[in-house]
Amino acid sequence: MPDPDLQVRLDRLTADLLAIGAGDERVHSAVVAVDWPGHGRAAAAAGIARQDSGAPMRVDTQFHIASVGKPMTAALILQAAEEGRLGPAGVDTPLIETGVLPADEVRRLHCIDGVSYGARITLRHLLTHTSGLRDHQIDDGDMTSEGYGGKPAPRSMSGRRAADFARHIAAVEAGRAPGPGLRTQMRWIAWDPARPRDSDAGLINFYLNEGMAEHGLWPPGTAFHYSDTAFMILALLAEHVFGASYHRLLRERVFDPLGMNDSFLDAADALDPAPWIREVADVWNGRVPLLSYGFNLSNDWGGGGQVCTAGDLNRFIAGLLAGRLFRRPETLAEMLRWCEPPGRPANYTRVGCGIFTFTTPAGRRQIGHSGAWGAKMLAMPETGLVLSGTVNRRAAPADWMARLADALLDG
Repeated sequence: MPDPDLQVRLDRLTADLLAIGAGDERVHSAVVAVDWPGHGRAAAAAGIARQDSGAPMRVDTQFHIASVGKPMTAALILQAAEEGRLGPAGVDTPLIETGVLPADEVRRLHCIDGVSYGARITLRHLLTHTSGLRDHQIDDGDMTSEGYGGKPAPRSMSGRRAADFARHIAAVEAGRAPGPGLRTQMRWIAWDPARPRDSDAGLINFYLNEGMAEHGLWPPGTAFHYSDTAFMILALLAEHVFGASYHRLLRERVFDPLGMNDSFLDAADALDPAPWIREVADVWNGRVPLLSYGFNLSNDWGGGGQVCTAGDLNRFIAGLLAGRLFRRPETLAEMLRWCEPPGRPANYTRVGCGIFTFTTPAGRRQIGHSGAWGAKMLAMPETGLVLSGTVNRRAAPADWMARLADALLDG
């Protein structure tokens, strides 16, 4: 029997999310969609989606999902393994054997004290964040983000964008167009083999040429360190083995089979996203609404460059866990082969291939992923509850949706 109060409770809990933060860190918009067997389906939205238009946040407003997109990349790699495109070892295939990057570049990708470990990296290491690679988004060759108190390292992608970030804001607020050379306006690709030594040619080029490659963290398989770089390589590999662009692969192998008609990749790609673009919500970094200010967010790419609705994210996680993206149940089991590598953050109770388990404050198990822009996508196997959404805010509290889930379940 559907729960007649579900929509009322979700409306209230979603509106309460606008009370997160204060001043420049307050939440301006929120959306949550819920699918709960025996209770029903509901969606709620609150706040203003765009500063430039004043459009309200709606349940079908699209938003940047950031790292919530990593399980989609992982699903493509598991599909490739299932179809024999990765060889007999599947996800345990060494990266160097796939041909996605020149062998010399793979060897250069991971060095410690002058010794190369690149040839030891397997696809499973990349999928489970145990490759020993740094994260080009927030680490640099000197220290990881943790060494800077969780802030981006100065020579990371985010660190290098900081000066351009300030120039971009100053130009917009002075009524001028931001300069075309700013990194905040670049539409990134993953890898440019024609310019292997040019940091700005592609995301993997940046990693190889900005001091991170020669300062690997530890030998592959030794410990956990979250790495967007690993998922840039995996998405590039998907393109390589399937012979199609990343967005087209998402469309044909993930979005269309699951009915995700309001999702697209916001990055340079051969497949034009225009047919799927509706209205995309701002994401906020401090006091700045990035999309209203004309920032380009394509540097997520295979690590989370997708734009979706909350309903589409529910379709993805439910379809994934039901095995609808794979031909055999063993493939899903491979993706959900949980491990507990040392060094993983306390909130990642276990690690799968591009997906994690979490625990709510009340001790309930969740499977899914979160993203830097406040997006969440979670399933709770013991209760059947599936919920997704966002608060469109960088550095939002990591457990906001876990607390909302507990509130729903506790009535």
